[in-house]
Amino acid sequence: MATFRLLALLVLMCGGYACAADGDIPKEKKALLVVPAEFRYLNSVMGTTEGDLNGDGVLDLALLVTGHKVEGQREERLFVFFGKADGSYQVLSMSDEFCNPSKSYNLDIKNNSLFVQAVYYADAARFSGFTLQFRYNARINDLEHIGELQEDEDYSNDSSYRVSLNFLTRAANSSRRSGKKFKEVKGRLTDAPGALPLNGFVCSGYGMTLSSVYIDDNFKVHKKGVTSP
Repeated sequence: MATFRLLALLVLMCGGYACAADGDIPKEKKALLVVPAEFRYLNSVMGTTEGDLNGDGVLDLALLVTGHKVEGQREERLFVFFGKADGSYQVLSMSDEFCNPSKSYNLDIKNNSLFVQAVYYADAARFSGFTLQFRYNARINDLEHIGELQEDEDYSNDSSYRVSLNFLTRAANSSRRSGKKFKEVKGRLTDAPGALPLNGFVCSGYGMTLSSVYIDDNFKVHKKGVTSP
């Protein structure tokens, strides 16, 4: 009976995987085992990536997970885990309710930053979405939201509109292209709170309206309270 209980516990820990050793557990499953118990209902992985965020030479892991706390109430959050030399993980940070794009997420870690692309629309004719950049700050032992790129590409009309936001320098640069016609303007973030930590981060409140300048469909440059002739 004791042997049976031990086997059942191992299967449960592996999330249904028949694993003979700790190394056989998928890294996503292994990381989710250390999530606080009150968030274990977030058990469906929407996106994942690994890379070194804090420069210690050990791969860290980012997971976008979703689940239902109560029937009909779906939640999604971004978790970041520090990797340990022994192959285990510890939770570094966890967002609040995340961006909920209508299509998908793409995650990537490069140059010690985590990039999270939220895709609203993507097919052969159009792409619409935005990418959030988070970078580790050792002083607060957390990731900070330091930048954002908003993109809207219309391949059928050979046109695009992009906004690049830097929450460290407060720069907000916009560009619009239609065929060979192109215009770019540099503005400032007027109401942004600055670089926010990932712990408790929510997507709402960020967007093009925070820029002091933007370009409309007719390539007119609008500044806060002023429209160019």
